[in-house]
Amino acid sequence: MKSVQDFSPAGFRAAYEERGMTQADVAKVVGVTVGTVGRWVTGKGAPSSRKFAALVEELKVPRSQLLLPLSADADLAVLRTRAGLRQEDVAERLAVQASDVSELEQGVGRMRVEWVEPLSALYDVPPERLAAAVEVVEGRWRANLDAKRQ
Repeated sequence: MKSVQDFSPAGFRAAYEERGMTQADVAKVVGVTVGTVGRWVTGKGAPSSRKFAALVEELKVPRSQLLLPLSADADLAVLRTRAGLRQEDVAERLAVQASDVSELEQGVGRMRVEWVEPLSALYDVPPERLAAAVEVVEGRWRANLDAKRQ
């Protein structure tokens, strides 16, 4: 399961401390070890999309409080994990296979017109930001293909 790439350790720590919680409290309510929470706090690890969603729910904070600002080179997987979703979750909402979502995130699948609106809503980004993420993925795929050809 993919970790949230732009998780903010400082934002996370502030969120649980503001609620009077300890690392042990967070570990218990989210279902991980205290050591795992410690790695999140130090930046040596980050929660999976599922655990991230649990943190947002348990800490009762907006997702943005637990995230670094969205970078210009954020790809589709970053948008998905920031939303606290797994590929399977997205596939279910689009009524497609998880492999379709995986291929889209790898740049080998194509963004279907009918997916733009639901993905923008799921990822809480405007369609233009979604298109930029698609361009990042497709550019990365193209660069890898070109490197293989040389």
